[in-house]
Amino acid sequence: MKTNLKLLMIMAALTGISACGPKYQEPTEGSDIGFALSYFQKVNQTVNYDDNLVVSPYSAGVALSMLAEGAEGETKAEFADALNGCLFKAEDLGGGDDLIVKSANSIWVDDNFSLRNRYVDLLEKDFDAFITTQNFADPATVQAINNWCAENTEDKITKIIDELGRGTVMVLMNALYFNAPWEYAFDPERTADKVFHGISGDSKVPMMTRKARFMYAEYQGCQMVRLPYNGERYAMYIVLPPAGMDVNSVIPYISESAYDAAMGMLAAGEVIVEMPKFKLEASLILNDALEKMGIKTAFSGAADFSGISAMGPLALSQVKQKCYIDVSEKGTEAAAVTIAQVRLTSVAPSRVQRMTVDRPFLFFIADVEKDNILFAGKIVDL
Repeated sequence: MKTNLKLLMIMAALTGISACGPKYQEPTEGSDIGFALSYFQKVNQTVNYDDNLVVSPYSAGVALSMLAEGAEGETKAEFADALNGCLFKAEDLGGGDDLIVKSANSIWVDDNFSLRNRYVDLLEKDFDAFITTQNFADPATVQAINNWCAENTEDKITKIIDELGRGTVMVLMNALYFNAPWEYAFDPERTADKVFHGISGDSKVPMMTRKARFMYAEYQGCQMVRLPYNGERYAMYIVLPPAGMDVNSVIPYISESAYDAAMGMLAAGEVIVEMPKFKLEASLILNDALEKMGIKTAFSGAADFSGISAMGPLALSQVKQKCYIDVSEKGTEAAAVTIAQVRLTSVAPSRVQRMTVDRPFLFFIADVEKDNILFAGKIVDL
């Protein structure tokens, strides 16, 4: 992971081998950003055209990485390709008294099932995972899993499952929580109801206003601004396509290829930002999106998770993610939980710029220092 503003550059672009087959070969390491953008794009393909969306590529990346470490053969190769050659392991996400960023991992194992010792050691060492054995036939286990979600998301996500799927023997989970004040807070006294031009029509929404020296660029009609959080390690990036352009048509073309060209277009300047306050929750089944990313055998009888346990064969039954985000004058609070159930189977501005976010837009919350995207989304209606 490189310490740069790759995310903003990217947004400026806006324009299998079985266990008995050939030996698995580690792919060339890619970038976390590449995985994050692919994940955002594929999930967006599975939701309604006129739905708002928030996802956590980072949370998904961690959960998938824990699965990948127990996969073999073609299944492992598919995970590696989908993860863009990256592994998301336990790391210090920074934070402090005013800015909280924390991630936690847990593994829940049925008491009639056992994991390989080396897999347990890896989960504990590389992912700092809490591992527990429970009676999956007892409804109290579902409540315990949901309680863990609540505890690790400051009660923003209190329920991730209603029941454990039939034949489920293991559950892998990642929880991510983010709470940060803006470096340049919006004055609540300046917030006023204004019109947001959504896909489904116009609506009055609370619009925040702030004038400050922000990183800003314009490229092919798009406006982009970087809104830093306290300490400036983390920032929200707002991408506003030109009026009349469908934000959904932009998403498939976000790639890393325009990084170099966009780099020189970013510059600090006085910007008046008007943007809506918004709160959003999303609950997504990721199976289809992951299959679009190339993870296919993992959900089938051909799955090879022999690195997890000798009590196989195993397959993924469901991968689910819940996200929450609340953007206000003070800052941003966001949370995500990703759960996987495993079953037995057979330009430099020279004047004050104005950016009025009164139509569909994209947003990303990124770790500027480590080049990770924690959350990504689109707002099409308010």
